[in-house]
Amino acid sequence: MAIDYLHCYVNDRPGVDWNTCGQAAIATIADYWGKNPYTLPRVERDWRSGRYYWDDGQAIDAIKDGGYGPDVAFGLGTTGGRIRDALRSYLLWAEVGHSGFGFWGWEDQWRKLRSYLANNRPVPVIVDLGLLAPGQGVDWTHHWAIAHKIAGGRVYLGACPWNSTPTESAFLNAWQCRALPWGFNHCGVYF
Repeated sequence: MAIDYLHCYVNDRPGVDWNTCGQAAIATIADYWGKNPYTLPRVERDWRSGRYYWDDGQAIDAIKDGGYGPDVAFGLGTTGGRIRDALRSYLLWAEVGHSGFGFWGWEDQWRKLRSYLANNRPVPVIVDLGLLAPGQGVDWTHHWAIAHKIAGGRVYLGACPWNSTPTESAFLNAWQCRALPWGFNHCGVYF
């Protein structure tokens, strides 16, 4: 049985949460696995699940304050290694997977992602929003979304309002992140 709904934290405070989608992904995975390393109260009720969750901004701030803020030069985002390190510090054994030089091995990453999702293990994935959601003004923007299901030829992405159910082909094209350097291509953080 696949995950039908996954509560995802988002970085939506204008002027504050620039390039913290990686931290929102960390909060999402930690919460999914029942970890609360931030000792934050659950104050926000999700109308879809009826459960209570952390305030998105408080969770992101706690992750940054804990030493797991964006780590790409000039604050331009978060690496898969930073997400992995944060999850490991919460006692979640995470690993980063990505394709190699010239996208070598991307098929292995695709198989791995499908296997994790088939076993109800959501995965932070970095995608090129310009390719995932063309014409929506997000060209040259990369984003950590949470893949949580593949069904009917579509990949279900949490924290990705631009296109939350792309076709497998559109997802694979965006997941390639061909404008980014090695280590970001077909990148996922697996637990």
